[in-house]
Amino acid sequence: MIDKTDYIKNTQKAVYEGMETLLDWGNASIDNSFSMYEQGIAAQESSIAVARKLFKELESNLTHNLNNQKNLFKSVAVELSGAYWPESKQLIEQPEKLNLNEVFEKNREMLESNIDTSLKTNLDIEKKSVDQLRENYALGAKNMRKQFNKQKPQAAVKVAANKSKATKK
Repeated sequence: MIDKTDYIKNTQKAVYEGMETLLDWGNASIDNSFSMYEQGIAAQESSIAVARKLFKELESNLTHNLNNQKNLFKSVAVELSGAYWPESKQLIEQPEKLNLNEVFEKNREMLESNIDTSLKTNLDIEKKSVDQLRENYALGAKNMRKQFNKQKPQAAVKVAANKSKATKK
């Protein structure tokens, strides 16, 4: 016949080992999940920077092409109008002195700055909340470990009490 005390000890040992494994898996899962999440945030930051760079290159190319077309059109218009109306050259040059490109450039820079600030703020908030979540999960796992460790001595006392009862009988 199987000794009940050995059976209880073996069962409790298996339960403890299973619980240890479960707690270790939980901690590993928490670490793995949050590290993947943090990698995702880092990828967002780098993709924003790449997109910004590509946008600036595209904008530069488009601005260059537009300026070339404007200059070509202006030279043709000046030559044609100069041939029919000599004073028109002065009228065409006056609006160019206003230089609206500076105003557009400043507005674009302000808009880019606002977008960048907003994205940075959102990513910072996301990072902080992820850090807080990670801390909360780690604390929860730590508390589970403490509870589990407290249960071990109590179970050992019960086994010892059951063993002494079995020997008395």
